[in-house]
Amino acid sequence: MNPKPGSSSGNGNPAILIMWILVPLFCYIVYLWFRIFRSYAIKKMIMGVGSVLIFVHLIVGFFYQRSAFLKYRDIIAEAYKANFGFVDWEYINQITTFSSIHVNNQYFNPNTYLMFLTASILVALFIAYISQKKWRKQNDNYT
Repeated sequence: MNPKPGSSSGNGNPAILIMWILVPLFCYIVYLWFRIFRSYAIKKMIMGVGSVLIFVHLIVGFFYQRSAFLKYRDIIAEAYKANFGFVDWEYINQITTFSSIHVNNQYFNPNTYLMFLTASILVALFIAYISQKKWRKQNDNYT
């Protein structure tokens, strides 16, 4: 869904209209991960190490995504310069905003997919840890 650099992007980004589907999908995936973690008793240490590793992955993925976006913006500027002989940074900044179709490859790529999955795992691990802690506290009160 990305137009070539320097070409018109139409009336906006149609992919943004369906991004709202990701919110309930994220919640459902978190629920499924939580059920998996609840059915297999995972030790606190493994949950902690896994959470730290996932958190590091999300930070690295975010910085990678930011770097890829800046490189993509430079590629668009070079293509614009090749076509018109100069770089109109106002135009480049305008077509690389959230609603522009030019940045779909920045929203929908393997890195953002993996970040989506690992974020759901991190949230599910946190919920499983909290519920495991509450469950243990309740059982300690009955004994």
